[in-house]
Amino acid sequence: MKKPLLAGLALVAALCAGNAAAQATQKAPSIDQADVFLNTCQKPENLDACVMYLAGYTNGALVQTLIDKQPPRYCVPPNLGRKDQLGAIMVWMKGHLQYILEPTGAVIYKALMGTFPCR
Repeated sequence: MKKPLLAGLALVAALCAGNAAAQATQKAPSIDQADVFLNTCQKPENLDACVMYLAGYTNGALVQTLIDKQPPRYCVPPNLGRKDQLGAIMVWMKGHLQYILEPTGAVIYKALMGTFPCR
């Protein structure tokens, strides 16, 4: 495996472990809160892990839309890569700091709908 991929996977594992510890103690910050996600994903060394987080989120949202037989709530251009999607979401988050203390999933969903509306 390539070193960046291994580093990304290691970061994801660390973030998951950190999340479990945070849930157990309720004191440590968690990437499941939008402010922690935004802060974490602004660091270049975390980019691959954040892209993986976004991929998991968007794939899960797509599956849920299909299961519910609902029309899509957002329409990401098919030629836009995950890193560019993450960049657009982070720009949206910085422009909508009133949501920064909400769960990351809720804020990503709002960002996707606001940034990539279906036409």
